[in-house]
Amino acid sequence: MKDCLELTCRDTRLSIPNAWEQLSEGLFVRLTAHLAEMQAGQLSPGEVGVRFVCDALGCDWRRLRNEDAIANLVCIAERLTFIFRIEYPDNNAILAHLPKAERHLCLHTDPFRLQLPIARKLRTMNYRYALDLCFCAQLIPKVTVQGHEHAGYTVNTAYGSLTCSLTALQYIEARALLAANGDALPLLAAILYFPGSYNSERAHALAAAFASLPHALLAAIALNFQALNTYLFTRTEFVLLTQFVEKPARPITTDAADALYDLSADGLGDATAVEQINVITYLRILRKKTIEAVRTLHGMDYDAAKISTETGLPIGTIKEIV
Repeated sequence: MKDCLELTCRDTRLSIPNAWEQLSEGLFVRLTAHLAEMQAGQLSPGEVGVRFVCDALGCDWRRLRNEDAIANLVCIAERLTFIFRIEYPDNNAILAHLPKAERHLCLHTDPFRLQLPIARKLRTMNYRYALDLCFCAQLIPKVTVQGHEHAGYTVNTAYGSLTCSLTALQYIEARALLAANGDALPLLAAILYFPGSYNSERAHALAAAFASLPHALLAAIALNFQALNTYLFTRTEFVLLTQFVEKPARPITTDAADALYDLSADGLGDATAVEQINVITYLRILRKKTIEAVRTLHGMDYDAAKISTETGLPIGTIKEIV
């Protein structure tokens, strides 16, 4: 998948981003606004793509009148592969036998534009477009709130190593707000852009000032963090922490704060100290404790089924660990 679409128009070379990581802050905020309209039922996925192309090219979609120009924009928008993925029934079971490249193509190209033999079957199926929101980048590095500049958290994947500046408590409190309604957006932003050593009480007080930011910017901040959260638990070794079944509730899901303070009992410092542990360190500790618990039970001659009952992990995951 190309990170940019290269075009030539009247001897001028144009480039349109085709990856979340390549978006400028302005493009990201505008795309977030278009996606909000789609969620409200006001735009189709195709219209979102056309509006994004117009934004990238610097033209106003509201002034488009020429049918040929509109057709060209639609054609360009159909080549975008980063905004949405296509989901087929039974978790895309029909694509399971395809080679990786063909499967990727099917997941990011409307079946009516596919040239593969399987396309005819795909066109008859009940498929839907879903937002393909998974990336590790900070697209809004700073915001200005009532005349004061606030730097956001940083993330980096250079040289094959993942780093993130969020503290464990900061991440846990922000993650808990992802499922909240839009009224929580100022608090989420205040947590993620809190200056200096993180303090929960002061972040809540700061939220009133962040409420003055445009709603589109606040929504984009939330979308950026949601993408990072998805990345952490689908593209890294922390995927293990998503394998727990819902009963009982597990630390990385509904009980993350309790798991954080358990680290104090493990001798990693008092409550204040563990709150400031880096989020990547925190997740690595949770992963390590999970693996150690499984191997300890295995050493006590528990079979995989009993370990699954005790830990809430699937049997397949347990077998991989032991």
